[in-house]
Amino acid sequence: MGNSRRNSVSWPTGGLVHLLLAVRGLPLVWICCAVLVPNVPVNCLEIVGRDGVLFSAPLPNGAAFVTSYIHSVQLTPVIDEYRILQGRIWTWEERVQSHNAGLPFAAPKHGRFIMAPPWMVVQGGRRAEQTIAYRVGTEKLGRNTWALPPFTETAAYARFPSERVFFRASIKRLSEVPVKGWE
Repeated sequence: MGNSRRNSVSWPTGGLVHLLLAVRGLPLVWICCAVLVPNVPVNCLEIVGRDGVLFSAPLPNGAAFVTSYIHSVQLTPVIDEYRILQGRIWTWEERVQSHNAGLPFAAPKHGRFIMAPPWMVVQGGRRAEQTIAYRVGTEKLGRNTWALPPFTETAAYARFPSERVFFRASIKRLSEVPVKGWE
């Protein structure tokens, strides 16, 4: 006699059991997220002016923040890139097109100086601050811009002409960081 096979439907009970266990555990995951996520420590960058907080956002470690302006004496562009790490503002790179009037001309200790015409690039130096005072120029003197992705670049000289502002970095709980971008 030959082998006879019965036609039967086989239900994947192993997969169904795993699905039921996963769904049953889902509320616990949501509760953990609701408690843990607001308390996660994050980098915070604030830009503070005379009228209070102009900008505030939580940032991932290593987020880049770029300022640019036209040097008042040399009349050449200067681009400064900072990184927000461990609640501090690290001077990462400065790009200039001339040496005079207070602009860098050599590599800092623990840094390097790169010629990449038309730019001279100064990198490194291990300089980190919690607060940087920054003077905003005007349309005629400075033409400062600020860029912090994913926010749009802002023409600081038009929004805050001749104002003194402070860039401040810190580490805060995510729930304590107000998010205020450019309006």
